[in-house]
Amino acid sequence: MTSIKRKLHRLLTYIYSVVLLILVWYLFNPFASVGDLGSLRYIGPSAGRLMETHMEFYAGYDNTGILERKLHNFLFGSQQSVVTQAIHVYDEVLKYYDQHPDSAPEWGILNTKSRRLIVIAEKRDHKQLREALKTFDNNPEEEVIAEAVRYAYLPQDNIEFSPEIFTGASLLPVGWASDQLRLRIAMKLGDNRLASFLRDRIETRGAQLRLHVLQLALTVSILIGVGLFFLVRYRTLFLPSPWERSILNQPWSAVEGFAVTVRAAVYGLLIFVGLHLISTQFFRPSIFTMWSTLFASLPMLLLIHIHLLKPRGLTLAKAFGLSLWQPGLRQFFLITLALLAMDMLGQMLIGWGTWKLGLGDHWAAGIQEKLVFGPQATVIWSTINIVLWTPIMEEIGFRGLVYTTLRSRLGPTLAIVVSATLFSALHLKSVAGFLSIFWSGLLLAYAYERYHSLLPGIVMHSVGNLLYLGTILLFYR
Repeated sequence: MTSIKRKLHRLLTYIYSVVLLILVWYLFNPFASVGDLGSLRYIGPSAGRLMETHMEFYAGYDNTGILERKLHNFLFGSQQSVVTQAIHVYDEVLKYYDQHPDSAPEWGILNTKSRRLIVIAEKRDHKQLREALKTFDNNPEEEVIAEAVRYAYLPQDNIEFSPEIFTGASLLPVGWASDQLRLRIAMKLGDNRLASFLRDRIETRGAQLRLHVLQLALTVSILIGVGLFFLVRYRTLFLPSPWERSILNQPWSAVEGFAVTVRAAVYGLLIFVGLHLISTQFFRPSIFTMWSTLFASLPMLLLIHIHLLKPRGLTLAKAFGLSLWQPGLRQFFLITLALLAMDMLGQMLIGWGTWKLGLGDHWAAGIQEKLVFGPQATVIWSTINIVLWTPIMEEIGFRGLVYTTLRSRLGPTLAIVVSATLFSALHLKSVAGFLSIFWSGLLLAYAYERYHSLLPGIVMHSVGNLLYLGTILLFYR
């Protein structure tokens, strides 16, 4: 009877494995023809928010110090390269709209073309501007926008002022392009009061963005500096593990772990898909959708407890070192900050190196529309999911379950590499993204193996997500 149960259990595991492969292919198929822009719901507004912020960054740039400019050039490239990128992004959006007319709203095309036109106009390349203006004759809205731009930026055309010029300027979406066009018109009319107001508003936004960059750079520098100090001063990587050696000393077999892994993955993906299918609104999803990571992970926690930990007399906290009492706060912070510094330093070098090699992330991967355009409640609930639930559940899943299972068959070193590869493969978006997450996956698995606790990894994961979230909210919301 036991033999029959074992065979039936093995057969079910095979069936779950096939179902999992189908789900993963359907959800994460890298060969799907969606494309980078196809992943966005509102392509034109997303591109506009991203590029307008980048252009605003350089407003009032003449007052910026030399050291700060060198920092900006190191992080983003020259101001001219940012302008070139903005034009390229708008061209890409317009090309996508041309190839997908069903998803190309007229206002989206008009706004994108208008923003592109102002970027070109601000370059003061009159030849390129005249070429761009030739495309602005498809409808009355485009014609009055073109007239406003000619009046503001082409003084040699001797265009007389008319009410249509202000009408054209008002048709641009609110933001950098609109303010720049109205500023140029006010300057040409000699309206110093309006020009001063617009200039102050534009330059204030630029100064705020540059301040945010300094704040983030300072925060990251302090974390890396303190962490590296601890690493060298206290030889953190060689500290004995302050957590009890539990599940890694008596791990479950690869067969047991694989069976639980495939079942947990199938149940989790089905819950994840189901929650998103029943979501009625994109920007105001339900709490179940916004916390889908938590709810999709509940079957995993239950399966781990019933099949892997309970038979060994262990709890989640004991098995995965989820306690601060054993190490004490001092040792916990020494370990966590040192690992966090290594993670952040590695990710910075990978991001900078791949960017210089032209292998950086596509711009569409840098914007989360729900966080940028959604209401405050969506941002709050999403923040909890990103900073709390995702780190906890992914660490338990990838390091606690997957790594421990691989380790029982492959040994620590190979298991660290394989688990990091799987972790980065499921987040695959670009070469830069893969390498960055692979580096984090190596450190997170190493931290679990070295210290027998998921807590340092959870905090590392949470801080990384928090910095990513902060960047989006500070610059693009």
